[in-house]
Amino acid sequence: MLNKKNILWYSFISVSGWLFAAYLMFMHLDSDRDFINDKITVNAYNIVSQSLQDKKSDQEIIEQIQFWFKNGWTAQTGSVTTICNNDRKKFKQILSDSAIVTICRLHI
Repeated sequence: MLNKKNILWYSFISVSGWLFAAYLMFMHLDSDRDFINDKITVNAYNIVSQSLQDKKSDQEIIEQIQFWFKNGWTAQTGSVTTICNNDRKKFKQILSDSAIVTICRLHI
């Protein structure tokens, strides 16, 4: 028969294994979410940055994106929406923080 000390020890080992497995599962899911968001926005960013390559200032870029939304350019507006919804940090390569906020408000 097992004594009380062994039962507590085995219980602790069992519970700690389950907690560690849960931790690993949640870390893996978080990593997958980041990876998927990155892959979703790569193509969208390429479309937007290629379309804006001749624009130099934030104001020019904002005006161009407003034009896209006004005239229903779906490839560009869909790409802007994808980036705004999944990974706004991608825009930091070509825009300032205030311009990013303005652009992401356009798609609402």
